[in-house]
Parts: sequence; C-alpha cells; structure tokens
Amino acid sequence: MSSPKIDYKKSDKNYYLPKGISLIELPVLNYLMIDGKGAPTSPAFQEAIQYLYATAYMVSMSYRNPDFTIENFQPFVVSPLEGLWTSKNEPRAGKLDKNDFIWRLMIRMPDFVDSEIVEKAKKLVESKKGFDLSKVKFEAIQDGLCLQTIHLGSFDDEGESFEKLFEYAKEHDLKAVHKEFHHREIYISDFRKTATEKLKTTLRIFVERGQEK
Repeated sequence: MSSPKIDYKKSDKNYYLPKGISLIELPVLNYLMIDGKGAPTSPAFQEAIQYLYATAYMVSMSYRNPDFTIENFQPFVVSPLEGLWTSKNEPRAGKLDKNDFIWRLMIRMPDFVDSEIVEKAKKLVESKKGFDLSKVKFEAIQDGLCLQTIHLGSFDDEGESFEKLFEYAKEHDLKAVHKEFHHREIYISDFRKTATEKLKTTLRIFVERGQEK
C-alpha cells in the first residue's frame, strides 16, 4: 500500500488556518527560500516565485524520475508560498513604499528533504528550464512564539489585521519582537489566480512573554 500524501495544510492546520487570533509556538521547519527586495510587482519577485515552485515540484515529482532517487521519499502536496517581510525605511505618513520592501519568499518542505536533495533538484530544473537557481537556498527556521490571524481581502488592508494582533499582544502580556523580519505571511490563496476580495492570508508576528514596562 502506498504512503498517504503529506499535506501540511491538513496535518498542521493550526499553523496555517488559525481561528480568530491564536498564540502558537512554532518548531523548526524546513524551507526552500529566496531573499530579495523591492515591490511584489517587480520581475525579481515574480522570478523568485517561479524558481521556488519549480524546485519544490521537482522534488515532489522525483518518484517519476529514474535519475532522481530520494531515500525515505514520501509523496507530498507542495505547501503554500510564504513570505517574511520588512522594509528599509519606516512608513511615511502611515504608508509604506513598496519599493523599500525586503522579503524572503519560502516554501515549506517535508522532513526527509535535505540540502543535498535540493541541490540535485536545482540542477535538474536548471538543465530542463535554463533557470539560474543560485539564489535558491534550503534552511531550517524556527519562528518560535507567535501570534497569528487570517486576513481576508487586499494586501493593502493588512494594517487593520496587524493592529488587532498588536492590540491582542498588549492585552495578553506579550511583546511584539522585530527579528530579522517584521512578520510572516502565508498565502493560503494563490494571489496570482484569486480575486483580491477573496484573498486569504495568514499573518504572523513574533512575540515574547511579558511586555516592556
């Protein structure tokens, strides 16, 4: 009997689809990632998405490739795109210049995946599609203690959802922490194919117990 497909959106539903505002402790997780900067409409951002998915799907479809054997392979559903975000500058008059954005786009990978497997997948993609995947990295990351909620609708309106997260933190003796990045977004909806008003995005901020006095 074949192994059931790994589908983290189902098995780790509390990571991806919080009810209301939830406090969660995230473990170490494996990711493909690309670092970049600039607006989400930039060619670099669009390329990063393309390169990450190409690499992730090469791993997920490896069982069909006799030249790409992965030990302990289990079938898996490619996880949603995620992004860590910050900005070079503080918002001016309450607005962010999207050209100032610094981002790290990511796709979660199963536990059996390691850097050697990713490098093999990258080489196969480069050979097949002619992409330069030198910026695609594989790392294990731990978000740790976080608050998260689901935002519905336009990315431009995320500020309202973030305000609710920060207010919840204050009310529950939690301190928001700006690590290397300000926050994480998980794109439950594929924003390339979904109407703006129907977008569903999980927003996650990093916190510590105990507010600053």
